[in-house]
Amino acid sequence: MDRRSGTAALKSARAGQDDADNFGAGEVLLDGVRAWLTQLPAYAGVALLIHVPLFALLFLPELPGWIVVAIFIAAELVAALLVKAALVKAVLDAQRGLSSEFRELLEALNRNAPAVLGVGMRILFRAMGRMPKLLLPGVVYLCETFAAVPEMIAEDASPPAALRRSEELIEGARLRVFGVCAAIWALAGALPFVFGIQHGAYVITMTWMIVYLCTRALDTSLAAVLSATTYFHLLQRPQAFDARSGRGPRHSGPVR
Repeated sequence: MDRRSGTAALKSARAGQDDADNFGAGEVLLDGVRAWLTQLPAYAGVALLIHVPLFALLFLPELPGWIVVAIFIAAELVAALLVKAALVKAVLDAQRGLSSEFRELLEALNRNAPAVLGVGMRILFRAMGRMPKLLLPGVVYLCETFAAVPEMIAEDASPPAALRRSEELIEGARLRVFGVCAAIWALAGALPFVFGIQHGAYVITMTWMIVYLCTRALDTSLAAVLSATTYFHLLQRPQAFDARSGRGPRHSGPVR
């Protein structure tokens, strides 16, 4: 299958459009949900496969609730990054009318997993380093680097280049990107507590784990699709083309 560079294809798709910055969180969320529902069996199936190793948590001893929560959060962060590694390229291809088979999603996972885990952990550690001073700088950094993983996958960029490019793409749209991030974070943060893991390992049964992992497969696959969809929309902003051409992002007014 002939797969063109993401940037070249998106430039062609944007030809003839006006120069306005039409990026909006609501549009991204709706577009992402539609894309996710269109390929739900494949996307959720890969995400569920990635979550299968979490069955090992069934063998946890009875631990205090806060320890169980910490273990689940760490495991889920890794799983969410791996789901992005598998799905981002497929979502970007789907935006250009190209389909991806289940086997291709697994190949993308195998190919992208090390780099995605590396840049993902780098972002998290840097954000955590800023949060003790004040929560806002850490949240801002997470928003500014939200497009780093898709950029690295789509353009085969190095982690430092992907982080810089993400900041360029999101310049002038931080609050709107935060709207997308907030929806993802709220869902991901609420689910463990809805399932009651704060009560400790004694609540974890085989049935509980199956239902939980199926739910998280849906959650993380949607988050990966929203990440790729956000990147796709950011690339169509006029600032993105100015930055790619070497002139740097245009400042068209205050952050909205």
